Amino acid sequence: MIIDLTHTITPDTFVYPGTPAPAFSPTRTITHDGARETLLQVGSHTGTHMDAPRHILPDGFGLDKLPASQFCGRAAVLDVSHLGTGGIVTADFLQAQNGFLRTADYVLLYTGWEKKWDTPAFLDEPFPILDEEAARYLVRCGLKGVGTDAISVDALVNKEFSAHHVLLEGGLVIVENLCLRKLVGRKDIMFFALPLKFADADGAPVRAIAEFRDFPEPEEKEMDAQ
Repeated sequence: MIIDLTHTITPDTFVYPGTPAPAFSPTRTITHDGARETLLQVGSHTGTHMDAPRHILPDGFGLDKLPASQFCGRAAVLDVSHLGTGGIVTADFLQAQNGFLRTADYVLLYTGWEKKWDTPAFLDEPFPILDEEAARYLVRCGLKGVGTDAISVDALVNKEFSAHHVLLEGGLVIVENLCLRKLVGRKDIMFFALPLKFADADGAPVRAIAEFRDFPEPEEKEMDAQ
């Protein structure tokens, strides 16, 4: 089963404070030109998007320089929604996952903020974030990337972008504003987040999808019968 994890970008889509809102305008119409074409004015970190090392690091790579294999892999989904407003995902919490994360290419954090999308609370209320030591632990796991259903892995008031620096310096990408609710409880997931490929991309909108690969286990009685 394949499921879309992407918010649709509209002129009203939430953006990081200070980022221009998306704007769409027709450049060709069926009536006048026989075909439709639209000019898209969208920031590189709008909607469901990916951060490249270039986003934060002066000498970081752009997404266009990364191999396509960086953008897909097995995902471990962690439900951290119980942490609530202002919650902190710690290294101790991550280490307690019994090695689950070390079998993954991506760790996806379900904070519950997905349910606040299109409401003022999505930006106005502090969402669960990673602390620096948690980010370092994720780097040590050898991941390709980290994702969240919130707008950032750092608090909006954190102008040092602490978790961003640790993750991006560690060679990971970051995917933000995902739709993860339907993945909670799944164990075998392939994750794909393919960014627009443009020169020196510090970030880009993605079409993120997941493929479920876990199937119900045979009932124990059936196994005994065999």
